[in-house]
Amino acid sequence: MRRFLWIVFLPAGLAAQQPAVSPVLPQLLQRVQDTTVSVWLFARPGVSLDALSERVAAAGARVRVRSRWLNAISADVPSATLRALLQDRDLRRIQPLGRFRLPTNRTRTLEVPRSPTAGADTCPPGGDPIYGPSDMPYRRLHLRPLSDRGHRGAGVRVAIFDTGFDTQNPAFTSVTVTAQHDFVFHDNVVRDEPGIDVAGAQSHGTSVWSLFAGDVPGRLRGIAPDARYLLAKTEDVRTETRVEEDNYVAALQWADSIGVDIVSSSLAYLIFDNGFSYTPSQLNGDVAVTTVAVDAAARRGITVVTAAGNEGPGFRTVSTPGDADSALTIGAEDSLGNIAIFSSRGPTADGRLKPDFTAPGVAVCVVTGPGALLREAGTSFATPLTAAGVALIKELFPTLGPIALRDTLRAFASHRAAPDSVFGWGRPDFAASAGLAFHLNALAPLVSPLTTITPTFSWDAGTLSGTVTYRLRIARDSSFTNVVLDTALGSALSFDLTRPLKGAAIFWRVDGRADTGDSASTLRVGPLAVPPWAVLTSLSASSGAVTDSAQPTFTWDPVAVSSPPGPFTYDLQVQRIATGLNDFGIAGLQDTSFRLPQPLERNTAYRWTLVVHAGSDTSLIRSRGSFLVVDGAMPTSTLLYQNFPNPFPAAGRDSTCLWFDVATTGMVELDILDLRGNHVRRFVPGPDFPAILPAGRYGRGSAGGGGICDPRLMWDGRADDGHPLPAGVYLAKLKAPGLLVFKRIVFRGK
Repeated sequence: MRRFLWIVFLPAGLAAQQPAVSPVLPQLLQRVQDTTVSVWLFARPGVSLDALSERVAAAGARVRVRSRWLNAISADVPSATLRALLQDRDLRRIQPLGRFRLPTNRTRTLEVPRSPTAGADTCPPGGDPIYGPSDMPYRRLHLRPLSDRGHRGAGVRVAIFDTGFDTQNPAFTSVTVTAQHDFVFHDNVVRDEPGIDVAGAQSHGTSVWSLFAGDVPGRLRGIAPDARYLLAKTEDVRTETRVEEDNYVAALQWADSIGVDIVSSSLAYLIFDNGFSYTPSQLNGDVAVTTVAVDAAARRGITVVTAAGNEGPGFRTVSTPGDADSALTIGAEDSLGNIAIFSSRGPTADGRLKPDFTAPGVAVCVVTGPGALLREAGTSFATPLTAAGVALIKELFPTLGPIALRDTLRAFASHRAAPDSVFGWGRPDFAASAGLAFHLNALAPLVSPLTTITPTFSWDAGTLSGTVTYRLRIARDSSFTNVVLDTALGSALSFDLTRPLKGAAIFWRVDGRADTGDSASTLRVGPLAVPPWAVLTSLSASSGAVTDSAQPTFTWDPVAVSSPPGPFTYDLQVQRIATGLNDFGIAGLQDTSFRLPQPLERNTAYRWTLVVHAGSDTSLIRSRGSFLVVDGAMPTSTLLYQNFPNPFPAAGRDSTCLWFDVATTGMVELDILDLRGNHVRRFVPGPDFPAILPAGRYGRGSAGGGGICDPRLMWDGRADDGHPLPAGVYLAKLKAPGLLVFKRIVFRGK
């Protein structure tokens, strides 16, 4: 008698010609001789799945599913056949097939299907006359503006994968079922089949479906009852609710073959009841076949909404296929927006944020039997609520693809400012995503960078009506915690900023509240780059600048500023680089140019700064690089100047400049030595300089040139052969007629 052993593990690294296999398989085949193992056989590109299936079947295996999406087949393979397949060069990978269990939650187990209990009902009529106790998810997900306008999912095709569905329950009398298929018993009956199914197997799927399409007057109203439904029974509940992953893959391809817009699966595959599980490190979006199939569905335009799982509160507990990049993975929160303790958290193994969104998943009213409703908990119920909201969006925007739809929901979700691995982007706002919610319109400023440091902020009332009061917030960060301004403005539709902005960037938004009680906000605007108060336009190149004038003219362009706090006044300072001391300073300038009234020392590096005043506020602006006043006259003495910068690298410079003067034409040597006197780099003589140099000044840049230094006399810390030298102290040695001199150079290394 054959024994079936179901295992799940991951493939090892690919061999050159043989298929990659799980290390569990060889160990298993050594221990057990009479075993049939269920595996996925991934074919190499170009290998026919039909031919592979026929060959595997002829060897005694039972082929379960062929997946053109995965280019693979799943099969029950005898151990002898499996040993041969381990050497098959047509196979790219062999991955054991797993049987999974439907995940549990912390408040009510879903492992054992329940039979409806007479009289058991925790959702009596009350509250809203139309929606009754099912009103809570509508409010939390902001679905009422859509449903009140008559949007009910018309024209949208939705597939639901679950344990079965009670298609004869009166709550679904008016619902259109386009197709149904039982992938467990391979027929077209998704209800419980007496003598085959465990009684109550259909209960979980029926509850999920009711949030889409159920109608129990005054007690429950499904969100998308006018959608067309494809019902797939994929979950085998007979053996502790384990389910084959190949059923899931087959159901996806079945739904695609009929035509489907949305797939909802309240199924989370992580912990298997046979002793093997996916580890968090394996949830990277590329391993589980259900995950890979979900991404394949998205490429075909299908939006897959799936449960994150109920394995929280630990991190990295999201289940497959929730790790799929394109899946909308849904966590659960309560009616106050708090995360449910059981809701699985992310991130994925490769660092992506999951879940994508959260939705009500605590005390949600669902149909559990004819005329019976219960309050249930789990990401199983947060998922269909989200998927049904997606159906209303697809009704309005039929061409919106899975990724664009996800991005639309993210833009309005409750945690969009700071998504994390607990809430993802938070609870969707479906009315806002559809453009039907109350909103304000931000008018200006919208374009980055700002053209002024005292902008006028303006907006209009959008869809808010009545008397509206406004609140303007400006902040340094997108979460509005580092606040620049937070002010109530009455009913004004604009605000003139009178305190100048400075810094890198700002974000702003306006909140409005009408006397009717309605409230709305503009979208967050930003980041908007704040410009510098002035841009230095002379002697400010980052690579350095050279001038032959000892009394240079400094110029700058100010940014726009309102009055008050403008107009600007300026303080100008010129600083000697070597000493850090100011050689010149003047305050209270009003023009945007200034010529020094006294000469600067030639052959000396300087930097200049501008202090800009706007009322009581100031901003300091430094030249981006140093500048040099060159001396065109012949030197009267031979000198070796101290290199700069020193130490180096420093201040964005990866090289140091070498300057020297030669008073008399003659033989010149310029070398870099280590502290032991060993030669490491020679500049003169060399490729750029002959051994005999005429009198002159060397190492400086030229006016109108590319910088303050001659690039031929810049040392980057390398030896003559180009290899980098270690950090340390080195010596610059100049030998010229009548002079031998050394200067210490400190190299910080690279």
